[in-house]
Amino acid sequence: MKQVFAPGPCALDSRIMLDPDQAHHLFDVLRTTPRETVRVVANGEVWLGHVQEKPFLWLFGKEQTEARRQEITLCTALIKSDKFEWMLQKAAELGVTRIVPFVSRHSIIQLDDKRALRKMERWNQILTGACQQCNRTDLVELVPVSRLQDLVQYKSDLNLVAYEKEQSHHLAHYLQADPASVTCCIGPEGGFEVSEALWLEENGFAPCTLGNRILRAETAALYVLSCCEYQSHVPAAKAGQEEA
Repeated sequence: MKQVFAPGPCALDSRIMLDPDQAHHLFDVLRTTPRETVRVVANGEVWLGHVQEKPFLWLFGKEQTEARRQEITLCTALIKSDKFEWMLQKAAELGVTRIVPFVSRHSIIQLDDKRALRKMERWNQILTGACQQCNRTDLVELVPVSRLQDLVQYKSDLNLVAYEKEQSHHLAHYLQADPASVTCCIGPEGGFEVSEALWLEENGFAPCTLGNRILRAETAALYVLSCCEYQSHVPAAKAGQEEA
């Protein structure tokens, strides 16, 4: 089912007007017909509608939504543009709540203020498109490009840094506690400098390994999100088995 995001507020048996970008995508690119049902997400609620004349939708129904199981913040160092954009798209599909891009000493990409602003606009477009495609009922929060020292502002119940020199504790070791929120820091192509990893550890980010293989930065980010998604469903699955 096709989906769009609307600013709201919405009500049954009423019509809403989409912004120009959403209207163009739904009417001109997807060529949606009045016979099709469209999901409309507004303020965390999901409505059902039909297209009318561009750019209007008529709302005729509403869906029940499930509460989010886990809040996941991904702090990811800047990497090459194409790989970073691919990672954004997949991270949205895998349920990331917030993305905090930051500059690390080994980051190949360096952005001035003007380039960073243009990049933020493009990155938000990518995230919105991915959220629509996978029928998410919320948008990913994208934080402006930050410094390593700023990451303490985005700490959660569980705070981790994926570090290739850590061999003792795997990511799964920490996720067993089923935390309500997780923040994980991922380094750039060359990995974290030792001083950066130490600073993060001193400021409450526990180092963890992602296994025996050295993963690319974009792969590491998606591996973390996949593990979080799996672990967040384990308690519910166990509860279902016990009830049975």
